[in-house]
Amino acid sequence: MQVIKKVNNNIAICLDNNNKELIAIGKGIGYPKTPYKIDDLSKIERTFYDIEPSYLELINTIPEQVMNVSIKVVDMVRTNIDKPISSNLVFTLADHINFTIKLVKKGMILPAPLKYDIQNLYPKEYELGEKALHIISKDLSVLLPRDEACNIALHFINAQAIDTSSHNNDHIIISDIVDIVSRYFKLYIDKTGFNYSRFVTHLQYLLKNKGDHKNISSVNKSMFKSVTKEYPDTFKCVEKISDYLTHQDIVLSDEEKLYLILHINRLRS
Repeated sequence: MQVIKKVNNNIAICLDNNNKELIAIGKGIGYPKTPYKIDDLSKIERTFYDIEPSYLELINTIPEQVMNVSIKVVDMVRTNIDKPISSNLVFTLADHINFTIKLVKKGMILPAPLKYDIQNLYPKEYELGEKALHIISKDLSVLLPRDEACNIALHFINAQAIDTSSHNNDHIIISDIVDIVSRYFKLYIDKTGFNYSRFVTHLQYLLKNKGDHKNISSVNKSMFKSVTKEYPDTFKCVEKISDYLTHQDIVLSDEEKLYLILHINRLRS
């Protein structure tokens, strides 16, 4: 195996014997000067093919313990779901777990607007989300809210093979929303970057919940008021998005607006 680029001390971009690019994880494989050849393949702990380049930029922002937990959770998912699972799931899930832990430490709770849909329509994925919470609690010594089982399950659902040909209208709506954000903040949005991929993923989740709303919880109602005061410009942008979606027969709840505010702030960071 040929190491062609260091990501960090323990992660590198490599070429296999068929000259196919992959991400390899192994203790110290990023230390030597690249390019170099790894003759002892026992040094490689894990490999991941077909990773989107935009996800590489977030690897160094995620603690190693969180990445290891994500790998363990994805292994569990692969053994319990028959459909192909995207290799990108390890990285998007690790990012979500890391972000959620930071919010919880600040006393914030991510809403789960699709909770009842996921429980009823995707019971297996929801059950795996609950098991993931146990793994996170045990390995990272952090207790996440039970509703996080839904948010994690959404990552499992999104990582399964999807026929995108039937989602053209959703793609148009997503593109329009991204344009609204870009124009409002006079912001250049790098569509090859992970922040963009993360935002689009959330919009896909939002569109799954068209017209089916639950009342905002008392905890998130307080959080919504606080966040709208702290980020008034982002809230105004979300209101523009809400007006646009109303014309698409999609009415956003306060819970969904709260989620959008959080994700747009990440997009702007």
